[in-house]
Amino acid sequence: MINLNSLVSAVHLSVTKANQALQNENQELMNRFFDAVPSDDSGRVDGSEDSENNNKNVYRPKYVTIEYPTETSDGIQTISVDVPLLTLVPLASPRVSEVKFKTNLEVNVNEDNGLDVSFSGNNKGGLFKSGENKSPTAELEITINADEPPEGLKKLIEGYERALRAQIPG
Repeated sequence: MINLNSLVSAVHLSVTKANQALQNENQELMNRFFDAVPSDDSGRVDGSEDSENNNKNVYRPKYVTIEYPTETSDGIQTISVDVPLLTLVPLASPRVSEVKFKTNLEVNVNEDNGLDVSFSGNNKGGLFKSGENKSPTAELEITINADEPPEGLKKLIEGYERALRAQIPG
């Protein structure tokens, strides 16, 4: 027998650890789509003075250059368009949105008036079984919802998409 609170806590801890692993994967996004850029002593990449940026990490998006055809008065010509990889790759934001844990449990009240549960075995009757439950059973369903992905990532991608559209004529 296990205390019901301990069972729920164990499931909750497992979901929390799964969410943490997914958060770590999302942090790896920085390495996949951005390059760390060395900064000068002022903390700025371009050398200008800005005390607010001291001791901050500086990242630049990884780009690919794509030749884009455009119609001009001289005919079809190509222009080079710098495209951030972040705008080309579909980003899945994995997250645990719901966990359902369903099982049949044997429920007993312990001496502290708490609930103890155990996983019930095969309740079907057989050749030598009476087919009756000796303890009352219950079905437990735990639903845990997670937060939405960060709004900052959505805004960052939208900004790069606007910059990309500005490079493309028409």
